[in-house]
Amino acid sequence: MSAAAALSAAPLTWFPGPPLDSPLSGAATTVFSGGNNLLIGGDSFAAQELAATNIYWTYLAPLYGATIAPGAVATGGMIIFYGGNDGTASTSATIGYSPSDGSSQLAPMSVARSQLGYAPDRNGRAYAIGGLDENGLPLSSGERYDQDSNTWAPIANLPSARYNFPAVFNRTNYIYIFGGSTDASGAETASVLRYSVSGNSWTAMASMPVAVAGSAAALGADGKIYVAGGLAGGVGTNLVQVYDPVANSWALSAPLPEGLSASAMGSDSLGRLVVMGGKEADGNDVSDVWRSQQLNAPDTAPVFVTYPTQTGTYQVPYMSSINATGNPQPTYLIVNGPDGMQIDSYTGDISWTPQADQIGTNSVTIRATNYAGFADWTFVIAVPYPPPTNPTNLTVVAVTEYSVTLAWAPESPVVGPVTYSVYLRHVLHDPRGSGGTIWYTQIGTNTTEPTITITGLTPGLTQGYYVVATGPGGASGYGSGIAATTLSPQPPTNLRVAALTSTSITLAWDPSTGPVPIASYEVWGWMNGGVTSAIYGTGITNTTFSITGLVPGTVHEWGVRAHDAGGAFGRDDCVFGRWFSVHGFRRRLCFANCFDSGDHESRRSEFVGANRFAPPNNQSVHVQRSERGAISGALLSSSCALIGWGDFP
Repeated sequence: MSAAAALSAAPLTWFPGPPLDSPLSGAATTVFSGGNNLLIGGDSFAAQELAATNIYWTYLAPLYGATIAPGAVATGGMIIFYGGNDGTASTSATIGYSPSDGSSQLAPMSVARSQLGYAPDRNGRAYAIGGLDENGLPLSSGERYDQDSNTWAPIANLPSARYNFPAVFNRTNYIYIFGGSTDASGAETASVLRYSVSGNSWTAMASMPVAVAGSAAALGADGKIYVAGGLAGGVGTNLVQVYDPVANSWALSAPLPEGLSASAMGSDSLGRLVVMGGKEADGNDVSDVWRSQQLNAPDTAPVFVTYPTQTGTYQVPYMSSINATGNPQPTYLIVNGPDGMQIDSYTGDISWTPQADQIGTNSVTIRATNYAGFADWTFVIAVPYPPPTNPTNLTVVAVTEYSVTLAWAPESPVVGPVTYSVYLRHVLHDPRGSGGTIWYTQIGTNTTEPTITITGLTPGLTQGYYVVATGPGGASGYGSGIAATTLSPQPPTNLRVAALTSTSITLAWDPSTGPVPIASYEVWGWMNGGVTSAIYGTGITNTTFSITGLVPGTVHEWGVRAHDAGGAFGRDDCVFGRWFSVHGFRRRLCFANCFDSGDHESRRSEFVGANRFAPPNNQSVHVQRSERGAISGALLSSSCALIGWGDFP
């Protein structure tokens, strides 16, 4: 066995290479500057090359005379491009193409050819073998181009006409052709012929295991010739048939990942086979590129060199990768891992979106494998709890005089155990007119339930409440707050004058309405225009009260407050009046019921007025007027009503 054969790495393993920018079939290929693989012709004017270490194709100057299924050979610093179909028929044109110097017309072939076999020899001469002529008929003739003389010369004819086959030079003296079709029916043949450059003769070699036409072929770095894809029975195949020139024998190797025909094939500078473009089984052009392992290197088991990230985030795509060296290039699989995790078998790219049941630690084992062995890497991906969201559906469930009960929607279980806290919001504008400073202070204790009762408040207190949820993954924001006002005793209603003399008055009122139970009432008053105030009675448990010792002709205001059992009181109801004595006249006395619209203990009422003429029969006259007063910086609306007539001595 030869040294090259001893280094062979079989069976083959195929990996994706850098794809073409556009789908392409029927192109010719050759090895150009620096060992780069060149694609030229086909159904595109573009010329493009791929360096073995690049991850992209490089475009060269276009060749506008490019044809489909031509031949191409690199020699003397240029590409000899010949034959092919120009879209209507086969052509005999020969073009000298240089990416830097452009193209020029060279001597044409003796006959038009497309779907021909093409190859160089060790002297850089270009061979055109068989193919279809301008009438679409198979050819058995062949010819050879010499760049120095710019001439084509005939070579020995094929034993029979043939087209749509690949040709491969073994870098010494022989050109091999594989399969193809021999007549207009397109039926495939399995025959293999070898041309001797020195002897100008053809020899039949061992036939292929499977007859194919339109396949691609290349000499591997291990000295074997690989025939990939083609049409078998008129259908695209992924077969890879391997010919050993030394043993004149065939073997089937690992197939291509897809069935292809009309592809181009070569070997790159790293010793890998490269299959470029072609047509898929349905006849559509593809941009796929497939590469084998290095055929000039011994098999080595995988060794991991880069490792994936070990943290993830709930419902956020986890994207990481793992990589191992080895020959053949390792492929990857997940031996053990969380549901939904995937790995690209060629690149080692890992993708996964952690779900609720995967919060915590997730054990993963990834295997890199090739024909020389395998390696496993086990690691743990930690997925922390996500932070809680702002609590929603915040509502006031109940209020009393001294407490407020709040409730809200519970957090999702995926955030883990949660503690809730309630805050008050404060705003300070200092200096006045500035944007303001906002801060929050906690009120009440923490709770693990989505409800809380805040105690120790005062009656009639209005505050805004904000709820924050805190879990293992952090804390929520304050979200939208809600305002709540504690209860306070309701004022008595319908405060009125039940009896009146020049020195006394009896007040009466209707009991306070709920919801706060009333324990007692308090009567208070202002006099001398509101300058002097006094409490006239406390602890009153009924709804009447008499005040004596008043001075005729003075103005008073009286109010009644309702107290609960704890002594708290709310708004009050009030009346005021003025009475005086004038000889021989009956004077009208007006009484005003008044209230304010807020919880203010102090305000000023207005004397409505008196008229020296009383209406007949002491009938009731009701006159409504309104007043506005500034109380504690706010505009309040009060009402005063003329409610009756009265006589006094």
